[in-house]
Amino acid sequence: MTSQPLYNIPRGSVLQLDGRELTVSVREESGYAVECKETGECFTLSLERVETAIRNRDCEVIKPAAVEKRKALLEYTGGLECVEQLSEDDQRIVQARLALVIAQDELRAEGVKLTQRSMNKSGTHRRLLLNRAEEIAPGHNFLGTRRGGKLASGFDVPQGRTLASYRDVYHRFEQNPVVLADRDRMKGRREPRLCEWQERFIDYVLNRWHDPRQPKLASVFKLATKVFHRSPREMAQEINFPSITTVRTRAKAISDVVAVLGRGGTRHGTNTKGAGSTDVRALAFGEKFEWDQCLLSIFTSGDGVERAEVINPKEAPQELADNEIRRCWLHMILDVATREVLGWIISETADADHSKALLRMATRDKTKEKVRYGCKQDPAPPVRLGLALADNGTATRNAEVYASQLGMGMTVMTARAYQPMDKQFVERLFGTTQWDVLNFQPGYTGSRPGELTGYDPKASAELSHDQLYGTITRYFVDEYPFRPHRGTGMFGAPPRQKREEALRRYGPIEAPSQRSRCLHLGEKVQATTTSEGVRAFNIPFNSTALQNLAAGTEKEVTAAPGQLMSRGRTSGVVPARPAGTALSKPPSASTPPKVSAPPPQSAGPTDVPQRRGALRRHTMTTSRP
Repeated sequence: MTSQPLYNIPRGSVLQLDGRELTVSVREESGYAVECKETGECFTLSLERVETAIRNRDCEVIKPAAVEKRKALLEYTGGLECVEQLSEDDQRIVQARLALVIAQDELRAEGVKLTQRSMNKSGTHRRLLLNRAEEIAPGHNFLGTRRGGKLASGFDVPQGRTLASYRDVYHRFEQNPVVLADRDRMKGRREPRLCEWQERFIDYVLNRWHDPRQPKLASVFKLATKVFHRSPREMAQEINFPSITTVRTRAKAISDVVAVLGRGGTRHGTNTKGAGSTDVRALAFGEKFEWDQCLLSIFTSGDGVERAEVINPKEAPQELADNEIRRCWLHMILDVATREVLGWIISETADADHSKALLRMATRDKTKEKVRYGCKQDPAPPVRLGLALADNGTATRNAEVYASQLGMGMTVMTARAYQPMDKQFVERLFGTTQWDVLNFQPGYTGSRPGELTGYDPKASAELSHDQLYGTITRYFVDEYPFRPHRGTGMFGAPPRQKREEALRRYGPIEAPSQRSRCLHLGEKVQATTTSEGVRAFNIPFNSTALQNLAAGTEKEVTAAPGQLMSRGRTSGVVPARPAGTALSKPPSASTPPKVSAPPPQSAGPTDVPQRRGALRRHTMTTSRP
């Protein structure tokens, strides 16, 4: 037995069910054959399913006549169905026009013969119409009355022809006020200006413009017009190619990420347009540090006196003299948890010796730099370093530096090649130093070649290497630690405040081992035992234990001083460890070696002692303070 439907749902009706609009194609015995407007899917809904949804108020039935009216309404308004979809300003305009329409209906109902001419600005019924509209909606000031001699600010009432059109369209769409809104957004050309083959030509040009070789768009466009194929039918539609201006407009509309990936490659796109880091990578002071080197964008000279000299190219050495103009390398260690600079040196080259000097500076007191360069604040204290993160440059990725770090108990981590986000904190600090310090100094070179077109950096170089180092030192000690930092995990706190917070929350820091500094970060020289001991860096060392070991003969020894300071602390000299034997203990503190030498000469900003001439077979290890 065929069940009879409960509700009248004729063919062509629209069912709004489950967030979709389903058009009823035909009434079947088992239900309704419907088609989804969005996906084009055709299926059958049972009578029970539809009637249950209607009872539960989950289904809206729109009759065919209502469907056509709604279609006409959406086409006229551009997709709007109710006044609430408009902005507040547009809603107020609709309210004023609706008051004028209602005023016309009321006057016509009272027997007033309104015409387009009578509703014009000089018409007989103009004043009567505006007074009635003012009574209906008093907040719009249809009459434009003046107050206090000021200009009237009210609704600008149009002429009678426009007022009559408002009433006609209002009643044509069953008194829906949304049709009284402005339709300016629908102005302009709706059909595409370019035909299908012209669109394909633009895509063809842009696809070949997105090339890692980065060709010029004009050159690609010129070549594309010679090789792009068009059929006779397409040429009949439009014979001309799109202009280069149209292609450039399309190219500018492409996302910056797509342009960088297409013309710069995936690696460059990741570095320049990739998302930043939002994780806190260290908590305690000294837990993790990043270090790197950067060739400074500034020229300095040794003494600032001699500027030119006639040389013989065949006999002149490749190394620069002390007074020649050059660019220096800045080596830097940055604590990740607090963003405080632990060590900094400048040098002529980036090599393992200067990397070890940087580690020595981070693990020692920096009062010497504070006093020498007139700093007002205290520098970062020495700390035992934990996790070391550096790139694969030759200055940090070598056996000598790795051995020193592992001997000091550090964990070595190497960043990926061409991935600056792996050590973004120290990379960012180089840029900050350039714009806050170097940019204001004489001899500044700019960020790239040819950036400073009206400035000669070499001719303007006035700073010596020591003056530049002093300027950088004062910036890292007196200014940078006390500036608000907006990096991840800093929350606007200065690095010095962040260090105090880290010490308060996570406890005191670990003191660096002085013996490990001497053994693993110290410099080695060749020396010979004599009756007066050994000499390293022009500093003599001697002790009873050394003389007893030598016994008047030449023997290999390794000197491991506890501290080599200007006032002459105790130092030990022990025999060199033969292969396969255990490490010898240093001499007892009760029998300190004799020191009879003047204070050592300062190694300058780089904190690296100069290499001495090699003597004979004996080795001595020492660490500069």
